[in-house]
Amino acid sequence: MRNKIRVATRPSLLAYTQTMQTVALLEKAHPKVEFEVIKYSTQGDRDQRSSLTQFGGTGVFVKELEHALLSNQADIAIHSLKDMPSNQPDGLCLAGFPKREDPRDVFVVTNEPVKKVGTGSPRRLLQCALLHPDVSFVEIRGNVGTRLEKMENGLCDATFLAKAGLNRLGIELPQGTPLDVENFIPAIGQGALAIECRTDDVETHKIVEAITDENTKVAVGAERAFMKEVEGGCKFPLAAHAFKQGGKLRFLAVIGDLNTNEYIKRIEEFDIDKAVEQAITVAKEMKQACKEKNINLEFE
Repeated sequence: MRNKIRVATRPSLLAYTQTMQTVALLEKAHPKVEFEVIKYSTQGDRDQRSSLTQFGGTGVFVKELEHALLSNQADIAIHSLKDMPSNQPDGLCLAGFPKREDPRDVFVVTNEPVKKVGTGSPRRLLQCALLHPDVSFVEIRGNVGTRLEKMENGLCDATFLAKAGLNRLGIELPQGTPLDVENFIPAIGQGALAIECRTDDVETHKIVEAITDENTKVAVGAERAFMKEVEGGCKFPLAAHAFKQGGKLRFLAVIGDLNTNEYIKRIEEFDIDKAVEQAITVAKEMKQACKEKNINLEFE
């Protein structure tokens, strides 16, 4: 077994914190291996003003880290799985999935009554509009502190934050309400981390697989198979979340149209050993239903 692993991470507080938490798990599993953490700034980190949909949505937080892997400057990269496109570049794969954190969104309110909600996520826009049809929206990006500061300065009355990020940072927000996943479906991969490495690096695969949580791996595998079949990311309202319930995998999904607020929602129970195939089937059925309802998902 190799004695040193170079770990690529983004420099943001949350990304670095969750990387170090993951490295701690790896060090516990492999006490004789040294893990060197290297920071790489990504396009998404550098441009805090543009909407994610303007420069492609998923992928803007991972490309520089993937380049580090492909150019052999790093051996593994630790990502928030919700930032990952449905396909990896040639030569790279997702080899490890630590246990998932709380996947829920938190609705954070600073002013009542809520008239303006800050979010740039099409997924959140659609589901919030369905629950609160009278509110208006404003684009808001940045880390937790930046978003809270923008709210306090009057940019909006409320916003959404991921519970997983708050938990990893040790932040408790008394003005925040976690939203049940059945009523407000999280982003694909939300709350989960993924460890990416070179496909042919078998030795590193074995090192990171030691901290993989099988329930997380099965759940996110179904979610990402659904996303790949729909061909979606951050450009239109798309959400899917899976979790083990009894001997089945409960699967929730929604696809919609921001122009009309039309949407298709499905709640299914999958066989654990057939979850990927069944998720793909549901995706195909939902795509067809969207076409029948003239919901434009930019498939072409």
